[in-house]
Amino acid sequence: MDHTQPFESAISGGILPCVALLARRLDNSDVLSTYLGPKSIAAADPDPIDANTIFTLASITKLATTVAALQLVERGLIQLDDDVAELLPVLCRQKIVSGFDDQGQPVLQDRKNPITLRHLLTHSSGAGYTFLDAGEKLRQYHRFHGTPPNHGPTVESRFGVPLLYQPGEGWAYGAGIDWAGRLVEQLSGQSLEDYFAQHIWKPLGASGTFTFFPGAQGLAGMASRAREGPDKLTPVPGGLDLNAGVEACFGGQGGHGRADDVLKLLHSLLANDGRLLRPQTADAMFRGQLSPASKAALKQSLEGSAWAVGDYYPGDEYDWGLGGLLIEKAGHGAPYARGANTLTWSGAPNLFWFIDRANGLCGLFVTQLLPPGDAGATDAIREFQKVAYQKNKTQH
Repeated sequence: MDHTQPFESAISGGILPCVALLARRLDNSDVLSTYLGPKSIAAADPDPIDANTIFTLASITKLATTVAALQLVERGLIQLDDDVAELLPVLCRQKIVSGFDDQGQPVLQDRKNPITLRHLLTHSSGAGYTFLDAGEKLRQYHRFHGTPPNHGPTVESRFGVPLLYQPGEGWAYGAGIDWAGRLVEQLSGQSLEDYFAQHIWKPLGASGTFTFFPGAQGLAGMASRAREGPDKLTPVPGGLDLNAGVEACFGGQGGHGRADDVLKLLHSLLANDGRLLRPQTADAMFRGQLSPASKAALKQSLEGSAWAVGDYYPGDEYDWGLGGLLIEKAGHGAPYARGANTLTWSGAPNLFWFIDRANGLCGLFVTQLLPPGDAGATDAIREFQKVAYQKNKTQH
């Protein structure tokens, strides 16, 4: 059976609006390079997506920001375990919200641990997202103060809120890498977009189209699962609402770019080719970084989680590397030969990437569909990996 058939059926059946399937081997040969579906479901006669299409990348931006921060570590401008208080004063003056009194007033505790760059890059700083379950305390905090959550044009105005736990003692997916992006800007003296252009996309030979500030022209349209049924999609005219009103570079969620450029980033880290990072630095990305307490909190967060985009199974073999979720055990319940210490993560519009050094394979699944964790998209992500691993095995 042609590998595209399940995905073409998903598009024609209203399960996905479009999909890009990319996978590449260690030797730089392509396993998959397939673009299917329209650029927009809102247009009467839409163009198809292709290699030139600009996608909303959302949290895939986090990987590039992590690489940028590690480059500054290599240059000696900061170390992973340095306190970031002087560089990020708005973040570091925040206290920990431990609860609320009978009047609904937040109960705040002093921060006793420093916030380090390692904490920011591994979601163990205490900085959360208001739109996830772990952010209920932050939503309640905003309600008490009468302020809109997840609002503000800059990282400081949007994420300058109390922490959820003492740094290094918990785990919550959140704004740490947005703050790390600000740190890159402070230390480099460049905007994050300019820094990426010079130090990430140019060395990779990428197209140069990545941006935090896209125009509507050329940008793939966003779709949402309609309430009428599982096979109904509706356009989202404003795109990803997480980025509504931003006027700065959000290193955790704000990127837009081509799928093949992201694949070049994934492959550079797979091949450990030295274009972006020294080999030993890139190797560290594939090692667990969390304290035992943070690792336990990560496991709890992933159990039964509806928000995590991708293909995850129950188990104890999770850690957070530098740049993504680290799946330490080979196989990990997957119906394909995923290797040990595979690094992986995703983006809210049901995007997903993986780097499997043990099998010499990296891959990227791109669609533009909300909400994150959509069941149809999850099935498609599983099929994508199944096809990628099968083709990697049979063609080589």
